[in-house]
Amino acid sequence: MAKKKLYDENGNVVKGRLKKPFYKKIWFWLLVIVVVGYSLNSEEETAEPTDSIAVEPSKSEESAEPVVTSDSEPTEEIKAEPVVKEEPIETSAEEQYQAILDEYTQKIKEAAPKLVEEYNAEYPNNQGGLEGLAELSNDKISDLAEISNDGISAMAEVHFTKGSGKYEDYEEWASKLMDIYMEESGQITDAYMNSAQ
Repeated sequence: MAKKKLYDENGNVVKGRLKKPFYKKIWFWLLVIVVVGYSLNSEEETAEPTDSIAVEPSKSEESAEPVVTSDSEPTEEIKAEPVVKEEPIETSAEEQYQAILDEYTQKIKEAAPKLVEEYNAEYPNNQGGLEGLAELSNDKISDLAEISNDGISAMAEVHFTKGSGKYEDYEEWASKLMDIYMEESGQITDAYMNSAQ
């Protein structure tokens, strides 16, 4: 009986057995499963809050009996108080929307006069005529828009995590913040109009 001739992928005769590619071997797939499992497990561990640590008293801490040392002086062990993890107070989506609106309204109202002052200080150095003034004004309005967008992003986070699921609720709160942004950005526009005359 003649031996079968084995050929590799290039058509060359191979003596002995053909080796499987590494991705067809069981050890490769076991390694992949272990690595993926480990990475998923480590992601879950990092997602847990680490801001509070609960301490359980040991048996020796439960009794505050005097302990005799080699000096024969009775000393009392200090008893550690267990740390109680406080649960965060749940707030409704409406309360969170209102808190975000209040916070970012304050930020916008504080930033707008400062941006007007910056504009008024910078426009005399303008060399670009009306276009230069418009660009300077737009830069200041963009700074104000960033604050507004941060607030709207925070509202979107509430919408996706705790909101009613209705886009209209998110849109209502976001439009309130946009109205405040538009009103306050009008101060910068007014400064531009005054400087353009």
